[in-house]
Amino acid sequence: MKKLWHKIAAAAVENFAAEQSRWFMIVPFLFAFGIALYFCFPTPPSPWLTVGIVEVWLLLFYLCRYKNLHWLFIGGLIVITGFADIQARTIYQSLRTDNIENKQTLYLKGQIENIGRNENNKLRLLLNNVSGYDEPFKGKFRLTTNLPNDFQIGDCVELVATIFPPKPLPILNGFKLNRKYFYEGLSANGYVNSEIFNIKCSAPITPFISTLNTFRYKFATFTNTVLPRNIADVVQAVLIGEKSGISEQLNNNYRNSGLAHFLSVSGLHLGTIAGLIFFLIRFILALFPPIVLHFDIKKIAAIFAVIFSALYLLISGMATPAERAFIMTTVVFIGIIFDRQAISTRMVGFAALVLLVIYPHALISVSFQMSFAAVYALTAFYETYATKLSSWLHSSNFILKIFCYLAGIVICDFVASIATMPFSLYHFQRVAVYTSLGNLLAGPLIGLWLMPAILLCLAALPFGIILYPLKLLGAGMAILNEITAWVSHLPHSVWHCETLSFSGLILIVCGGYWLCIWQRPWRKWGILPIIFGFLSIFIPNKQPEIVIAPQAESIAIKQNGEYVMLQFTRNNFLDKIWQEHFNLQKHYIRNTKDINALDLPQTKCGKTLCTYMKRLRFTLTGDVWYNGKKLSPDTGYYIYDNAIKPFW
Repeated sequence: MKKLWHKIAAAAVENFAAEQSRWFMIVPFLFAFGIALYFCFPTPPSPWLTVGIVEVWLLLFYLCRYKNLHWLFIGGLIVITGFADIQARTIYQSLRTDNIENKQTLYLKGQIENIGRNENNKLRLLLNNVSGYDEPFKGKFRLTTNLPNDFQIGDCVELVATIFPPKPLPILNGFKLNRKYFYEGLSANGYVNSEIFNIKCSAPITPFISTLNTFRYKFATFTNTVLPRNIADVVQAVLIGEKSGISEQLNNNYRNSGLAHFLSVSGLHLGTIAGLIFFLIRFILALFPPIVLHFDIKKIAAIFAVIFSALYLLISGMATPAERAFIMTTVVFIGIIFDRQAISTRMVGFAALVLLVIYPHALISVSFQMSFAAVYALTAFYETYATKLSSWLHSSNFILKIFCYLAGIVICDFVASIATMPFSLYHFQRVAVYTSLGNLLAGPLIGLWLMPAILLCLAALPFGIILYPLKLLGAGMAILNEITAWVSHLPHSVWHCETLSFSGLILIVCGGYWLCIWQRPWRKWGILPIIFGFLSIFIPNKQPEIVIAPQAESIAIKQNGEYVMLQFTRNNFLDKIWQEHFNLQKHYIRNTKDINALDLPQTKCGKTLCTYMKRLRFTLTGDVWYNGKKLSPDTGYYIYDNAIKPFW
């Protein structure tokens, strides 16, 4: 055994030394590891802890400076830097947001920073510079209203609203939605209870932000008048990054057909648009011999592509996937300008590092994880097989090139699907089975119709002639919507599975990253942790006997392998989340007679109080007792036999 370990260590040292050009790829991984360590703490650690760790680490570095351990200390310093970066960001955000603890109704006045609509087509206002009667609030407030829109972005208003703090998803160890809102500067959500009155502004918002948000809102309003609702919602998603209005049914169609990535402005959109601009400018300049003879038109076209990508990024709302794609696209064209290799995993790693330095909290977002997983895998695949595929492609005839294009769509989709599958299993407990079919059908439509139409819309915006390009884009979107609906309704289009464990996800991520960053045969060592990670899916996961929602809005009781959901108040958000995680039979309960009518085993109700298995007692007004102990209404609970686990 000792000899075996010596051989493995010697092989690792030899391969590591031979891949010196790939060492940079370790830096973003270690930086991300430092950020991840911060989120492992149950409560935010003290900044003095970080200062102490840095001082101790530097002291150890000084004491061991002659022991050839400098690489170890440099790696540790990168980890500490990532930890300090997210800690500094957290402290900064805590100074800019208020901690709203309870649901409350308040008089508020503030300035409208943005206007949008939710999936029910209700108006949603984002207020900044918010204050009450006596003192100002920190952070932004997002309020929903049924009132007609007779105000503009930048207006100051006063109103009465019911606000409540953002909460994590109402499931055990669910995605911490409150943490996401915290880093976005959102202090509270809520709804308007009164008329909305215009008042005089005391501090105007930044003119650039106001102008940009006003343009985006006016464009959304215009598309709603020109195109049908479902088509307009998708057009807004791919042009201005506004996805909140997309209906749940349409969202499910795209998700179950494997085309949900198209709804998020990312590498597909920015990369394709930049590529189209690059080749278009280069083609136009090539028509003028004096320019071709005196200038490198390829580099001029690259500059125009970067500028146009920046404009698209601004219009799309600068979401994390779009920023990642812009950084990568810019690096690609900078590589062209300086005659460097444009596509490499180093470029992807550099984009990840830049994004994490600026937005360290992006690491915990699903979009960051899935987009970088797909891009890393595709780039590593390109580096490994690009030369062989390119030589074969150039020697093929026209028919074979068409076949190669279609095969390329399937292969790229397969690689990206395999790379993102662990995150789909961990976060959503589902995998789209026909994703390759969906991308094969939609790929030519997206590449040959929709992306050029998006480019035409963006080019027509400054001249006010967007109507016809928008209708052209809408016609293509209608076809795409039909494709997603057809694929998503095929038999067994979605594979549901038990939740992938966190440890299993970490093993898969580490193994996959190892496969992507190295080029020598030792990269295959990464297959082993991937196998162990996926095997964790098959470890039996004990299901709770009872699930209690926060505020006891609903209670799910397991009966014959299925959950019966007793819903006391209508909550569409809770319904959607629980439907994704449990096999539910949903019943809306108005009084205790409705529960008795269900004839649930071991469940009996009096006039106001219900009892299940003599252990659980609950009322329809939110009071719950288990084994005689009253449960707190602030969080939900999983109950396994006699063990109780709070959601958060």
